Amino acid sequence: MHFKYSTILNSVFVTFMFGFGIPILFPICAVTFWIIYLIEKASFYYSYKVPPSYDERLSQAVLTTCMWAPLFYLGFGYWMASSRQLTSNDYLS
Repeated sequence: MHFKYSTILNSVFVTFMFGFGIPILFPICAVTFWIIYLIEKASFYYSYKVPPSYDERLSQAVLTTCMWAPLFYLGFGYWMASSRQLTSNDYLS
C-alpha cells in the first residue's frame, strides 16, 4: 500500500512544483491517477486473496501531506512568473 501512496505523493508534488511552467503535467498526473485506480481495481478483483488492510492513519497522513502541495504551486509559480531568466529571450544566445 505504501508504494501506491508514494506514487500518488510523488505525482502530486512534482505536478504542483513544476506545473506552472510545464502545464502538460496536469493531464499526465490525471492519467497517472486513472492508471493507478484501474490497477488497484483489477488487483482487488483478480489477485488479492484477502482484501488489503487499509489503515486510517496512513490515509490521513497522505491527505495531510497533500494539503501542502498548493503552497508549493504558489511558491514555485510565483518564482517562475517573476524570474527574468525564465521569461525573457536574452539568455538564449
